[in-house]
Amino acid sequence: MRRACALVVALCVAQLLLAQIRIIPQDVVRKAAEIEPIVNTLQFTPNGANFGTIDEMSGVWQGRARLRNMGADTLVVTQIKTTCGCLRAESAKRVVAPNEEVAVALKYYPRGHAGRVKQRVLVYTNRSTEQPSAVLTLTGLVTAAEDRSDDYPYTRGVLRLRQDTIRLSGEREVLRIAIMNGGSTELALSADENLLPKGVKVRFEPSKISPKGQGFVVVEYNPTTESIPANLGKIYIKGLNLPPRQSAIDVVLKR
Repeated sequence: MRRACALVVALCVAQLLLAQIRIIPQDVVRKAAEIEPIVNTLQFTPNGANFGTIDEMSGVWQGRARLRNMGADTLVVTQIKTTCGCLRAESAKRVVAPNEEVAVALKYYPRGHAGRVKQRVLVYTNRSTEQPSAVLTLTGLVTAAEDRSDDYPYTRGVLRLRQDTIRLSGEREVLRIAIMNGGSTELALSADENLLPKGVKVRFEPSKISPKGQGFVVVEYNPTTESIPANLGKIYIKGLNLPPRQSAIDVVLKR
């Protein structure tokens, strides 16, 4: 009787264990065993690059890195990626024989990326489409440019603007247009309120902009119940010592 009870208990335990253990088919086990792991035979020498300290407006930094095949098999570079659009990496040679070294051209675009830089170049080969076979880390420091005039391509005298046409959606909204004082004296700016388009209010932040200082034209639009023309009119800026036509910004509706 005791043996029968013990047998029943053993069978119950076995059934419970089988319910908790996932049985993997043998063909899946064989396929998994046939997959070769990524071997780090492709290496950057060295595996890092540093461009030191450069100015944000100094233009494109260019460098070169060396990629070496340390293994016994030929590798084919299938793709080179970077972690930022500001960094580009290219290699003219994609097939790398054993013990061969190829050059990778690097280009870094610092404009708009002031601060410490840590970006990577990821090289993929025929070994894997999921994992990179080699990684290069690019570091450096980009100092912020003092003169940002190039960021403001439109001018109204000494006033520089990011855009010279204000495009409204036709619905109630507030837009902020970046501006810069490109002159050598302070600008005290305002809009001619008597000539503003219907439904438009304008203010400048700050109202006084120091030389090389930056700010915003803030445009508030509250549409009227009347039919809205495509060209709403113009904003005439006061404080520029210019004729009205030369100080105006167009206000239009998006179509």
